[in-house]
Amino acid sequence: MISLTKVRVHKYGGSVHAVADSQLLRDQILHVVAKIIDKGGEKAVRIRDVCVASKTTPPTIYRIFGDRTGLIVAAQSYRFTFNQTDLIKSFAAAVYSAKNKSEFVKIAHQNLNLMFSLKRQDFRSMRLEVLGSAQSNKKLAVEINNAQSIANEFGAQPIRFAQARGWINDDFDPEIYIAWLTGMVNARVIIELNGKHPKSNEWDKIAMRSICVVLDIPEPKKVKRIKN
Repeated sequence: MISLTKVRVHKYGGSVHAVADSQLLRDQILHVVAKIIDKGGEKAVRIRDVCVASKTTPPTIYRIFGDRTGLIVAAQSYRFTFNQTDLIKSFAAAVYSAKNKSEFVKIAHQNLNLMFSLKRQDFRSMRLEVLGSAQSNKKLAVEINNAQSIANEFGAQPIRFAQARGWINDDFDPEIYIAWLTGMVNARVIIELNGKHPKSNEWDKIAMRSICVVLDIPEPKKVKRIKN
């Protein structure tokens, strides 16, 4: 069984040549711009600085992204989906290796624990920040919608795999489930705005219970029942 604990949770770690298993120039550039936005916001993005950091030239930037605005929109979308693809890939590979429902349940529990973990707090915060920007930026909203639609389709595949084998409910749309799950995870930011919340475990109990009910699988044993 493939372990989900090996999923990377670094935040743009390493050189620009080792981003998300891709050597494409576009990703190298977006990696650089994402770090700039993290540090100083969109106003800090300067084409000259991006070129120096990514070892490219202005004509290359304009050829790929059109203009500075296009570059920023693409970088914000990159920030929104960063590491999400790795998580989905790892989950899918683990699910495809499962031989029965029991193994699937273990994989699902492990995946949920990872998604709601404190070490992924920065990713949740970053996605909410980008979503906030998209409310007043139509181009960014369209870009994020397209990126999330792709993630929904990709993430739905292992869910369909489990449905076809009778391991989980088959009375819901897998793509909409992935979208809902993404929203559920990102919403944890509500109790993380001032650091670790003293009742964060209660949030996780409710969230995980809701997910397990939808899938029709047992709750994780370590999640205690909530008193009525």
